[in-house]
Amino acid sequence: MKDPLLNQLRKQLRETIPARPSTPPAPARPAEPEVDDATLFARATRGTRPIQADTPAPATAKRPDPNARLRRAAAEAEERESIPLSDAAALMYETTPESTLSYARNGVQQRVLHKLKQGQMPWQTAVDLHGCTADQAREAVLALLQEARQASLQVVKVVHGKGIIKEQALLKTFVNGWLRQVPEVLAFVSALPRDGGTGAIYVLLKRKRPETE
Repeated sequence: MKDPLLNQLRKQLRETIPARPSTPPAPARPAEPEVDDATLFARATRGTRPIQADTPAPATAKRPDPNARLRRAAAEAEERESIPLSDAAALMYETTPESTLSYARNGVQQRVLHKLKQGQMPWQTAVDLHGCTADQAREAVLALLQEARQASLQVVKVVHGKGIIKEQALLKTFVNGWLRQVPEVLAFVSALPRDGGTGAIYVLLKRKRPETE
């Protein structure tokens, strides 16, 4: 059996506590309209600044290949090295400082050799070997012959001097022997006094054949 006094106290307690106001339900949010890609991109990039593209550099003239000269020099050096110049073979043609040199390959006419001796075939370029070592002289002679060949020159002069090394006219002996080993050399003779006399020689070279395409 319920206590009537307890029931009365519960009733009074409910009357003294204010009732909680009911929270009205939140209004439904209206559905957002569909937005296209362009609008979305505009919203995402709002407030940003466009970056200016770098101005393309003006076209410049094509630069020459810096390695072309090196390749050409290497090819020329290789061509010079293909000509064997034996020092041992050259020393077989030992000569004295004042001796007159004269050499002609088979097939060279005597009248051509005579004109060379008389200076009637003027030399077109020359090299002076004074102060050179044997190795430097060899390289200088080969470079002279290569230059003459490239320029289609036929007569060159080599100044070998008359200096004596170890009781020999060493450079003169080497030049006398080296040139006999070069196929492009047709003849050589000691120069006239005005061009160095027995301290120099005129060298007659083969004519370069015209290149055909």
